[in-house]
Parts: sequence; structure tokens; C-alpha cells
Amino acid sequence: MGFALIGFFRRRFLRRHWVRMESVTNPPINWKKNLFFIWLCQFLSIAGFSLALPFVPIYIRDRWGITGEHELGLWMSAFYFFGMLSYCGSTPLWGVLADRFGRKLMLLRACYVDGLLFPCFLLAPNPVWLIVVRFITSAFTGTVAAAQTLIVTNTPEEHHGFCLGTLSSAIWCGNLAGFAVGGVVVHHFGFTAAFLACGALYLLAGASAHFFVRENFTPPPKGTLHKAGNPFRGLSAAAWMVSLMIIVMAIGRKFDEPYVALMVERIAGPEKTALFTGWISAVAALGGVGSGMVIGHLCDLWSAERITLPIALVAAAGMFAQAAAGSLFFFGTARFLNNLAAAGLEPAFFSILAKVSPAERRGTVFGLASSLRMGGILLGSALSGAVIWLAGVRFIFVTAGIFFLILVPMHLIARRLVGSARNGEEKTLS
Repeated sequence: MGFALIGFFRRRFLRRHWVRMESVTNPPINWKKNLFFIWLCQFLSIAGFSLALPFVPIYIRDRWGITGEHELGLWMSAFYFFGMLSYCGSTPLWGVLADRFGRKLMLLRACYVDGLLFPCFLLAPNPVWLIVVRFITSAFTGTVAAAQTLIVTNTPEEHHGFCLGTLSSAIWCGNLAGFAVGGVVVHHFGFTAAFLACGALYLLAGASAHFFVRENFTPPPKGTLHKAGNPFRGLSAAAWMVSLMIIVMAIGRKFDEPYVALMVERIAGPEKTALFTGWISAVAALGGVGSGMVIGHLCDLWSAERITLPIALVAAAGMFAQAAAGSLFFFGTARFLNNLAAAGLEPAFFSILAKVSPAERRGTVFGLASSLRMGGILLGSALSGAVIWLAGVRFIFVTAGIFFLILVPMHLIARRLVGSARNGEEKTLS
């Protein structure tokens, strides 16, 4: 009885003084502190991913004895294709749920679930089941989209470019650490240690966001999401055009990624392929470490539309140089140049997208854009399988460079549409 009375008065006290207590215990969000811990979360998750996934071609070759370049290339194309298919289908749903239930929750979902699922790659008895596990894992992944949305919705608009660029640097720092450590771990300790470490880093990333990242989120009124109908209705032509450019950018950036190990093996032979791939990928990632921050800051100072054209041209040149590489040094240098430029495209595009989309629907819009980005990677995975089968691994890099060149005419159209959208001269598309 005494405990019941205590509980009764406790509930009445909390209800009466809730507003006052909330104002004391929930001070205004420090966006710089949030940025730091979201950056750390992103760094840890990407490092975990890069520690194991880039070496899957070697895993398939060593475990199941698939050594032919064409056959192995097709398995890798299917591995990435079905992973991106799953991600592409689930990301818009996570974006809508982020606007309904909170953006931080979506970041925690991606980190914690992937931390438990990635080690399950070790249980696959054959390449088909490896692809099945990849399909399931990808349905719950998406730390990049969740982190971008969380940053944009809890940061002053005048700092969006810098914050998105800084977040992009976390991706490249994570790639750098993951590639460098992953090559050593796979070479000396094997794939079991690599996949277990991958899962542990995802869980650690989730914990850093869970305990240190704050979100200023007010859920929409009950039933609003249902009454709204199509969540993508009413987006401007500028938003759709930038999303289309994100698709092409994603194809160019990720087209060659599954085949870096094969290119290293083609240049230097099969001995120490994992070690050399890790080193080259780590050096190449250095190009993207500071690039995102610098280009993001330039987006705030000038405009993202003005700087994307030269970036796309340099990225294309870097891809063509990789295709012609005859030594690991030249290949790594060209890859560094490509990453130096390409790393700035994504934060620039998302910075533009944030300015031409409604603030209350940025989770939905960013979810759509991220899904379209993965759709581009999905399309690229299917196309790259055909390219490597018909023309070999070097033409993978030639094709990727062509996609960067396609961004040039698209940039001219997008710049005009974005100008119209900012001046309020453009009607939204249904």
C-alpha cells in the first residue's frame, strides 16, 4: 500500500512539473558537440564496413575456390546487386519513419542491427547464401542517410554545407582506417577476425550515438502521415534533378569498388593481394578525408552549384588514369586523385537538396535521395558485371569515368532549376 501511494504522488508530481523539468534537463542542443559524436559514430561504422566487405572477392576465392576473373566478377556483381536492391527498397521507408518517430532512432537501428548481422557472413555455406545474408543485412543498414538527416535537422541552415562535408570526412577516415587495418587483419588473422571486428565496431558506433547525441524532434500529430498521402508529392523539379544527379554520381563513385582487388591482382599478381588492396585503398581514402570538409565549407561560402562542375571533371580524369595504370604506384596515385575530387560531390549535392526541400520533410527527402543513390549503385552493379564479362577489369574504370562526365550537362540544367526554386519562381511537381 505504501509503495502504491508513493507511486501515485510521484506520477502526479512528474505530470505537474514536467514542463519545468524538461526545460532544465534539456538545454538547447549544441550542434558542434552533436556533429562530433555523429562524426565518431559514422567513422566507427564505416571503419567496420571497410574492414571486411572490400575483401569479399578474396574470401569467395579462398573459401570456395572460385579463381576465374569472369566468374568471380559475376559473383561479386550479384553480391553487390542484391545488397543494393535490398537497401534501395528499404531506405525510403526508414526515411518516412524518421520523420514520424525521430532521426536518431534510425541511426541507432542501423548501427545496432548491422552490428549483430555482419558477423553472420561467416555462417554462409556457399556464395548463394552469402548473397542472401547480404540481402538481409542491407535491409537494415543505412548509417550514412540516417546521420545526414540527423545532422541537417539539428544544425543551423547556414552551417549545413560544413556539417555535411565534415560528416563526409568521417566516411573517408573510416574507409582509411578500415582498409589499412582490414588488409592486415585478413592477411595475418583471417576473415573470422575481420567480420567479428566489423560487428563490434558497428555496436560501438551505436553506443556513441545512443549516449552522446541529442535530437530536437517533435513528432507530427497523430494521423498526419496517413493523411498526407504520397510523401514525395509536391517536391520541386530542382529537388528531383539533384536526386537524379545523385544517382549518376553514385554509379560513377561505386562502379569500380568491387573490383579494386581484381585490378591489384591484374597489375601485381595474386601474391599479397589483400595486403596491397588494403594499402592502396587506405592511401586513396586520404584524398577524401579533408576534401569533404573543405568543399562543404566552400558550399557555405559560395554555392554548391558553382563548384560541382570542376569536381566532376577531375573525378573523371582520375578514373581514366586508373584504367591505364601499369604499376601499383600509378594506380594508387590516380585513385587518390579521383577520391580527392569525388568525395566532395555527395555533400555538395545533399547541401543543395537541403535548401530546395521543406524542413519538416527532410527525412523523407534524404531517404528518397539515399535510396536513389543506392539505386544508382544497384544499376551500376548490374552494368559492371556485364562490362567485366565482355571487356575485362580495366574497362570498369573507363566506364566509371564516363559517368562522371555525364554530370557536366546535368549540372547546367540543375543550376538553372535551383536558381528558379530559390527565387520562388518554380511550381512544385505533383
